[in-house]
Amino acid sequence: MYLRTLSFVCFDGDDEAKAAAEAKAAAEAKKVEKIFTQEEANTFAAKHKRTAQDAQKQLATQLQEHKKTAKLSSEEKGELEKQIDDLQKQYMTVEERNRQTSEKASKKHKQELEDAVIDRDSWQQRYTKSTIEAAITKAAATNKAIQADQILAILRPATKLAEKLDDAGKPTGAFEPRVDFQDMDKDEKPIMLNLSVDDAVKRMAELPQHGNLFQGGKTGGLGGSGGTGSKIDKIDIGKIALDPALYRKKRKEQPELFT
Repeated sequence: MYLRTLSFVCFDGDDEAKAAAEAKAAAEAKKVEKIFTQEEANTFAAKHKRTAQDAQKQLATQLQEHKKTAKLSSEEKGELEKQIDDLQKQYMTVEERNRQTSEKASKKHKQELEDAVIDRDSWQQRYTKSTIEAAITKAAATNKAIQADQILAILRPATKLAEKLDDAGKPTGAFEPRVDFQDMDKDEKPIMLNLSVDDAVKRMAELPQHGNLFQGGKTGGLGGSGGTGSKIDKIDIGKIALDPALYRKKRKEQPELFT
């Protein structure tokens, strides 16, 4: 029985070929792999950031429009404003944020001033209205007007709050209702008097054209007992109307001259 001997022969050239193939494959793989420089990486990152900022800015704008048009509660508006603010922080620069904060503060201050003026004017109008109407109503009752509302309707449009003057004609700092009252002078010519509410209502009660508005008042016309009469001719209303202090004095000392 014989045994056959097998022999294997290896050549150094095969190892070299294998190594060369592996080197070639690595070189090809390296060609496929993209190598970015730092500048390219920065450009890519900046582009990505701008895209994100544009999307955030667009969303913030949409939320702003929604806040203007939607009917939201104060709590919902506050939450929406917070979302908008968070978005703006992400895409705005420090300078833009500072400018926006300054503009918001200025706008808020302006709105507060406007609200204060509106509130002040509203209360001033209410005070003026109530003061004038109370004075006319009281004077109407004192002079026995049949209906105070009628006296109020006649005098209210011609009545304003004006600074009260002392006997020397100097401002006192206090305000009172004053009436621009249409009267007649001694020559039966129209004249405008500036009277206190009390004096204006008293004068109305003395004039025949308003006599029917007061209890026991005079009435003009045929058979009437009204008219300015001879007593009114004894004084020049036009002259004393220029001096409120003199008018008040005459009314107090010589009331019969006005009847």
